[in-house]
Formats: sequence, C-alpha cells, structure tokens
Amino acid sequence: MLVLTFWFIYNRILATKNIDEIIQYFNSHLSDSNSFWLVIIACSLVLLNWSIETIKWRFLIFKIEKISFFRAFKAVISGVTVSVFTPNRIGEYAGRVIYIQKADRIEATLITVVSSVSQLVITLLVGALASLFYLKGYYSDTIHPWMFYVGLQLYVVFFALIVLAFINTSFLTIILSRIKFLWSRFKKYIQVFSYFNQRDLLWVLTLSFLRFIIFTTQYYLLFLFFDVDLSFGQAVVLIPVYLITLTAIPTITLAELGIREVVALTIFTMVSTNELGMIATTFAIWVINLAVPAAIGTIFVLQTRIFKNS
Repeated sequence: MLVLTFWFIYNRILATKNIDEIIQYFNSHLSDSNSFWLVIIACSLVLLNWSIETIKWRFLIFKIEKISFFRAFKAVISGVTVSVFTPNRIGEYAGRVIYIQKADRIEATLITVVSSVSQLVITLLVGALASLFYLKGYYSDTIHPWMFYVGLQLYVVFFALIVLAFINTSFLTIILSRIKFLWSRFKKYIQVFSYFNQRDLLWVLTLSFLRFIIFTTQYYLLFLFFDVDLSFGQAVVLIPVYLITLTAIPTITLAELGIREVVALTIFTMVSTNELGMIATTFAIWVINLAVPAAIGTIFVLQTRIFKNS
C-alpha cells in the first residue's frame, strides 16, 4: 500500500495540467519573503485541522471504546490514506475502524458516519447561506431583491430543520425500533444513534465548524500568496460556495484535482483574472491537506494488526 499510495499521488501530480507553470509560479512567489509567511500559516493549519477532526472522532468513539489521542490521530490519518482509492472517500470509515481493538467495528463505523455527517451539515449550512449572497452579488440582473429575502427566510427554516435533525439523532433509534424486522436483527447497531445527547452533537457541530473555518482560511491565505485578487468579503462568500459545490460532485481523491480546478475557475473568475493563481491554490491545498496526510497515513496503516498478521 505504501508504494501504491505514493505512486498514485505522484502520478496524479504529474498528470496535472500546467504543472510546470504551477511550479515556476510557486518558485517565483517564494522569492518574495514578505508573503512566504502566508504559506507557513496555511501549512501549519493542516495539523490543527486534523487534530480537531481527531478530537471530534475520539469524543464520539469514546461511547464504545476508550482510545488515546495519538491512536485516534493515527486512525484519522489512516482513513485519509484508504479514502484515496474510494469514491467520495467512503474508505475513510474502514481506515479508521481498523484501530478499534475491543468495541464492535460496525458500531464504530456508524459513529464515524455521524462524525462525517456533522462536517457535511456545516458545509451545507454555510455553503447554502453563502450561495444566497453569491447569487445576489453576481447575478443581481436575474435575481430580484424579493427572491433574496424569500431565500433568507427559507434558509432560516432549512437551518433549523437540519440542526434539529442532527442533534436529535436519538429519534432515529426510536423510529427504527418501531420496525420490528430491523429491531429484532439490528437492535445493537440501531441503538448507536441513541448514544449521543443534544449537547454532545452540538459540540461535534462546533468542532466541524472550526474545521470549516480552517479550510476557508487556508484557501484565503494561498489566494493572497498567489496574487488572486480576492477581498476578505469576497472570500467569505466565494470559498464556501466553492466548497459546497465540490461536496455535491461525486469523485475520488485522486481524481479531484481536475474537478477542483474547473470549479475554482468557474467561481473565482467572477472577481479575478489570475487563473494560474487559482489553479496553483487548489493544487497546493490538495497536496497539503490530502496528498501529504495520505502518504504519512500509509505508515500508520502498515503498523496495524491487519498488516502485522499478514
């Protein structure tokens, strides 16, 4: 897996369009010591990002098994590695639960789903709100003011329903328990959704929101570094729209680069003509947030009992 992961990542990078231009563009900006601090901060946020994800997953998994922060961190990074080869990163679940030693791994997988859904909820909520302002700001000729305000009111309802549904996942256990066929066979797993109270899940949403802020900050810092003309106000609107669009497109990690570039050019050319800067930013984010952790994760995966016993 170690060799395969590195080969796939290396091959994906070489297959990237304008890779030579991106490297030259990056090198030319490295010579500017006044802005290199932007790259340093963006890279340092990677550790904070995955640490917060570790805290979130560990908090949830504690309901079935006590696990140290370091082991939880290795599980999270291993999940990144396995997800590289699977559609929509569903392999992330398998990569994490291999670190579960005593608890039921199906229960652990369901808990991991709760963790992933929390991030999806935040992306939908922030992205949907940003999309309203995006349409109002950049399609004002076709979007009438009253439509924007109606959209805001609908958003409030949407926000309330989504948040209430997530923090009350215990109701899912109640609903499924009424289906005798499912309850008699899968009672143990259906009860997983009752392990968490509203306070637990609000904390999970808070951690997911912090991760979303980190994603947005990384993009903004690298846009500044690569001279993409993007104000803070524009970044607050456009980056969440970009992220929610990526979420809506089915893909696998190794094929994401091209999609990221197309979506970035579609959205950010509204405010800037520096297309190479946009491509360089999406490429850099993919490398530091996914490719590097996936490569490191191969070491953790090889240390698991599955490979030691093979």
